Amino acid sequence: MTYLSVPSGVINVTSNVVQGVARPAAYNDTGWAEIVDDVGLGGRRCKKTRVESCKGLKSNWSLTETPPDSPHELCSAERKHFAFVKVHKAGSTTPYTVFQRFGRKRHLQFVLPSNERVDVGWPYLMKKEDYLQPIPGRPFDLLVDHTVYNREIFRNLLPNDTVYLAIVREPYSHLKSVLNWYSLVRKYGLQKTDPVDDLLKHPGELDRKWLVPREHKQPFSYTRNFMSYDLGLPIALADDETYVRDYIAQLDRDFLLVLVLEYFDESLVLLKRYMCWQLTDILYKIQNSLEYGYKEEELSPKMKMIHRNWSRADYLIYEHFNRTLWDKIAHEGEDFFNELARFKEINQMTTRFCDVTVVKNSTADKRFGATRWNDEFVIDGKFCGVLNTRHLLSLKRMHVEKLRNNGVNMPWPKWLGPPPKNPPDKKQPQPQNKPAKKKQSKSPAKRPVTFKRIKSSKKRRH
Repeated sequence: MTYLSVPSGVINVTSNVVQGVARPAAYNDTGWAEIVDDVGLGGRRCKKTRVESCKGLKSNWSLTETPPDSPHELCSAERKHFAFVKVHKAGSTTPYTVFQRFGRKRHLQFVLPSNERVDVGWPYLMKKEDYLQPIPGRPFDLLVDHTVYNREIFRNLLPNDTVYLAIVREPYSHLKSVLNWYSLVRKYGLQKTDPVDDLLKHPGELDRKWLVPREHKQPFSYTRNFMSYDLGLPIALADDETYVRDYIAQLDRDFLLVLVLEYFDESLVLLKRYMCWQLTDILYKIQNSLEYGYKEEELSPKMKMIHRNWSRADYLIYEHFNRTLWDKIAHEGEDFFNELARFKEINQMTTRFCDVTVVKNSTADKRFGATRWNDEFVIDGKFCGVLNTRHLLSLKRMHVEKLRNNGVNMPWPKWLGPPPKNPPDKKQPQPQNKPAKKKQSKSPAKRPVTFKRIKSSKKRRH
């Protein structure tokens, strides 16, 4: 899986301008029917190196309006309240580790699954029993695990200033990843040599054969509009294009930013600016990147049209948020691409350092100087360990410990492993107002009395 490079021509955002909005020159115009004026940026963008010297925005600005004069004075304090819709097989585990690291470093309160699973209620809408209750006096700050997006449920659970994030992936690439990860070649009985082509010859029939048996009942399809399902689109309405477009417009208003896997670095730099984060907050190491035989195969134009018609909602969602990503980047100015190049360089240097240097010398560290986009920082073995770690289990353990320490009467879940050992009780000092009890002297132990037999001097008579 490669998403560190930008195709030639894509960075040219000075041409192909429609309604005052720049587009990537190499982008396919399919699905560019309308321009959405208000993408709901929440009134803030972060483009300042030092957070404390940023200024707040007075109001939102439209994509069709002239952006603010100074591109480096649009930031307030870093944003800590957010929800990330972790879309399955869209490369979502990589930003997931970024968000976990961010929250754990700042001791934020996560919405966490209440069982051994890695999702919160998925594939159904989240319910109260699906997540660990909040620690008394500490409301939730963020949600990053798999769950089905629902606007009302999320807003009732998280703070009012929460921003919403998600990630999408090119649908055909997504389909190949789904086939491999969920072993659909075996489950659907597909040809191993060209499983995607075999699937698309009769996708509806194969889907019905798999979903009809009772043991396979599920409210979604692996191969059809899977991303749309995670984003909360009612599957029964996925064929109604008018409804789908209206729903996408609502998502656009709800979400601060939808990351695009194929332009992952661009998405992260834009996220850093919008969230007023530091460069170290978005450093990452690619997760769950697997190799399989048909990964690089391309579809014929005919089969690609069949897939588009089969999973049309996913295509509409992907094309919309791919376009809006570049619309937003176009307003960032040329400085954005300078920061992007610097971020790619630092991230690659960090990966090499963690994979090579730290392995040989665990005490090594690497210093990065300050630039206009970041403060000076140092990475070491500890940072490298956190960079490549998923924190879900340890976050659950810490959360349950805090609940029990705050008086919540709950047993220790078996799926969390052995409970933490209680610290040994300290000896309580005796109160000063009471005289200490006198120690009673122990009497010496009595020796056992022995009787010594005395021989008589008289002779016994016989």
